[in-house]
Amino acid sequence: MAEILLGVSGGIAAYKAVDVMRILQRRGHGVTVVMTRSAQRFIGPSTFSALSGRPVGVDLFGAEERPGYGHLELARSHDLMLVAPASANTVARMAAGLGDGLLGATLLAFDGPVIVAPAMNTRMYLHAATAANLALLRSRGVIEIDPASGLLADGDIGIGRLADPVDIADAVDGLLAGAGTLAGRRILVSAGGTREPIDPVRFVGNRSSGRMGWAVAEAARRRGAEVTVLAANVDLPRRADIRYIDAPTAAGLHAAALDEFPACDVLVMAAAVADFRPGAPLEGKIDKSAEGRLALDLEPTADILSDLAGRRERQILVGFAAEHGPAGLERARSKRLRKHLDLVVHNDVSIDGIGFESGENAITIIGEAGEQTVARAGKDTCAERILDAVAPLLASRG
Repeated sequence: MAEILLGVSGGIAAYKAVDVMRILQRRGHGVTVVMTRSAQRFIGPSTFSALSGRPVGVDLFGAEERPGYGHLELARSHDLMLVAPASANTVARMAAGLGDGLLGATLLAFDGPVIVAPAMNTRMYLHAATAANLALLRSRGVIEIDPASGLLADGDIGIGRLADPVDIADAVDGLLAGAGTLAGRRILVSAGGTREPIDPVRFVGNRSSGRMGWAVAEAARRRGAEVTVLAANVDLPRRADIRYIDAPTAAGLHAAALDEFPACDVLVMAAAVADFRPGAPLEGKIDKSAEGRLALDLEPTADILSDLAGRRERQILVGFAAEHGPAGLERARSKRLRKHLDLVVHNDVSIDGIGFESGENAITIIGEAGEQTVARAGKDTCAERILDAVAPLLASRG
């Protein structure tokens, strides 16, 4: 079991950190709590101290107001840092790298995995500054547990509630269990949506944001894999320790996949590749006033997954099936067999609030050994479960 450092920041959700701590303790982890000054306005350190049986860190300089190295000792003696709840202010300070408090200084000194669980008013969470700060943290390898939606403490209804304590504890266990399990493996991930040109300024495309593929790539990197991403028009932060190849069209993605596939151990084809493209894209922009009605002659694009399946030697192939409606699951099962895939990840985009731009997903992982359903959860969590399903397949093939 692991030693967890739990950072608690200011906000009404601070009381839920007690539940998070207790769940982690019941699962065998040791938990040490560090609180910001604002957090102490909502819940006292004595509550955490009494339940954890450990001192609670509240002051960078210690009780006697003299310089010390408590933040370094905390950083050295713990396996994982979890900030829950993380207020908008704490998220901003983490992104800026401020170390003028015990929590901030400890985060700067800590070189292990970090998980952050935001909790704040909807407007604060959706503000461009908060979104940019969270994106910056994710680009540095910090795991975000998406907040839940519902009734907030101030009476508003929307996203911003602290994620369920059980889900937070599951994320901690998943990250700890996966650490290093893909060391020495090469993972190839496609992400985003291809755009097929009609003319120099117009294209046929889809709504894929690339978030699911990005989450898989980052989860694989956390597990120690060497990761390459084939990015089809993805506007998301990129990590320095992941290799990215831009492939905006179906043909470009196909060519890049053919180049990279022989060296990989696992291909996760999360990109939404256009099924059709204009047969003869124009070199100049179409003049609307001159053309009137426009008819497009579309031709099918290559079936990249089927092509790679026919070329594989030992690789694990994972496909995705974004379907709409109740018949989609059966279509996904058929896709796995038809394309000779090891796994297919089915997600029903007809579910309210779940779509390409959403941070959440609801998936069913379909394989020869059976099916696993992941109820509505953050895409980081879904990515971990996908890699959990890949692991035994890798082991069986050496």
